[in-house]
Amino acid sequence: MRCGALIALLLVGLACRCEAPESRTLFVVHAGDMEGELLPREGEGGIARFSALVRALRDLDPERTLVVAAGDTFMPGPALGVRLEGLPAVALAHRDLAIDASALGNHEFDVGESFLDEILAASPFPFLSATVFFEGGPLGERQVRVGAGPTPWAEESSGMVLSRARRCMGRLEKTRDGHVCRGFAVGLVGATTDRLETVASVVPRARSLPDLDAVVRAIQQEVDRLDAEGIDIVVLLSHLQGAHRDLELVERGLRGVDVIVSGGGDDRLADPGHRLLTRDEPSPLCAGAAPTCYPLRRRAADGAPVLVVATDGQYRYVGRLGLEFDRRGRVRRVLPDSAPWPVDDRSLETLGAAPDARARALEEELKKTFEPAREVVAHTRRWLNGEREDARNRETNLGVLTADSLVHAARSRGLAADIGLRNGGSIRTSIGPRELGGMAAPIHRYDVDTSLRFDDAVVVVQTTHRVLKETLEAGLRGVGTGRGGFPHLDSNAVLVFDPSYPEQVRGADGSIARPGERVRELRYRRGDGSVVTVVSDGRLVEPDASIAVATLDYVARGGDGYFPRDAGEMEIAFVGEEPLRERAALIEYLRSEAWQEGLSYEDPPRKALAVVAEEGRQ
Repeated sequence: MRCGALIALLLVGLACRCEAPESRTLFVVHAGDMEGELLPREGEGGIARFSALVRALRDLDPERTLVVAAGDTFMPGPALGVRLEGLPAVALAHRDLAIDASALGNHEFDVGESFLDEILAASPFPFLSATVFFEGGPLGERQVRVGAGPTPWAEESSGMVLSRARRCMGRLEKTRDGHVCRGFAVGLVGATTDRLETVASVVPRARSLPDLDAVVRAIQQEVDRLDAEGIDIVVLLSHLQGAHRDLELVERGLRGVDVIVSGGGDDRLADPGHRLLTRDEPSPLCAGAAPTCYPLRRRAADGAPVLVVATDGQYRYVGRLGLEFDRRGRVRRVLPDSAPWPVDDRSLETLGAAPDARARALEEELKKTFEPAREVVAHTRRWLNGEREDARNRETNLGVLTADSLVHAARSRGLAADIGLRNGGSIRTSIGPRELGGMAAPIHRYDVDTSLRFDDAVVVVQTTHRVLKETLEAGLRGVGTGRGGFPHLDSNAVLVFDPSYPEQVRGADGSIARPGERVRELRYRRGDGSVVTVVSDGRLVEPDASIAVATLDYVARGGDGYFPRDAGEMEIAFVGEEPLRERAALIEYLRSEAWQEGLSYEDPPRKALAVVAEEGRQ
């Protein structure tokens, strides 16, 4: 980035000229979207393996290694309610992560401000965001508005929320006049998605920026302040919901950032020679990437290189990016051993590492806590696909199944429900083994809890065909890029969409600025067997006709852009008195006669149809 090599320092009346060395080497060890998935699954992941791998990669060159996370360090799920040693289990996991700083993601907000405050209080590292502001409350007390003042050292800022920080690559020594870095300093800036209000259960006193242009300005201000302090290597910890949006930051003129560690998209950036976990493939972003996908390479408006890295989440991968910088703080070259590392035994064996006793003990305690959840609730002859890349880009059998369970829950309680609708982003993982060999596999309560981690309330929305189409158009924005709003409909509803048509555009206030045209056909079958056509050839047949939609409270109230604010009058009724939650609804359905061990739930669902531009419009 821009040169900060000449810094005027006045010390006892004398001016001192300080120059950067000819070259500097930095290793960035990074992860993201861990989401509190603390236990291993099928020989991979888990906090014990993960923390051992992070420490082993750091110890390859400890004084020149920066360890960071790109946000979503935890989210709702089975482990989040577990307390050990007087703290949430995820807080104990943070103790073992050995990271220097993390971005503040969207899922950190999902359990409310008191829980987030407790996690921050126990955190051995700071959280960074230049794009979220807390207006009072406990989080407001933790947020440090750095402004134009000296940038805080990350090493001295545990538990704080900062817009930016600096980390000493070497030894940070305390002196009578402050701190001295025996090495070189790296600047850190954090960014949280501008879509916070639609992708998180936001705490009331949190405010995010309205759009990507505002995010660019906020980041640039922090980068400029680091530059003014002579810090010429800057790493952005970004949680903008995907690497494609981080690339857009560069396209919109962001300069002065050398590395962007991207989070929120579970983007698996990797090159052909990199080892990945079984069945994993590189992200679609890697198609045609040159000269590498790890890292993705761009140039800022001033011509300086910008490198973007990201890893898949759930404690399954750790990335290690090695860089050599010139004296101006610009990337000179990417070191050849830069790669994502799978979190498995093979990686640990390669590095001669092993999980430590404390992390292993944490996993064992969690397993004991979850023992009651090993209850078998049903059996399946189908692998139920909840893989992130699938559930966020197309209908899957698990998405259809859970939509069916919403309709079943409403009707069994005497409520009318014409169709079931849910978002793919609330499905967190698959259920059952991939290879069943013709046998029926057990479904445990823990499987349901892990897949439907938010356990949202089930509701029925009374609305119109027009509002339903607007909702589906919202869910189809950015289709193909893994956004969480992708719609899954029940078995009796068929959606035909075409991503080559214009997508819906929202204004800053959430209203529809331009209607979408991607929904081409929408039909559903009534209980009496008759078929209702809602949309034909892209047009609403009866815009004001009424319809009852069984769905989740989160999306009914605007989450993921569903049921837009200017949609007009809607009635939302909870299903059940408590009300019923989605996990219980699914278990009810799995125990009903309709389930039949899932034989009818093929994947992809036969009813699902997406018309892509290359195949011609239908």
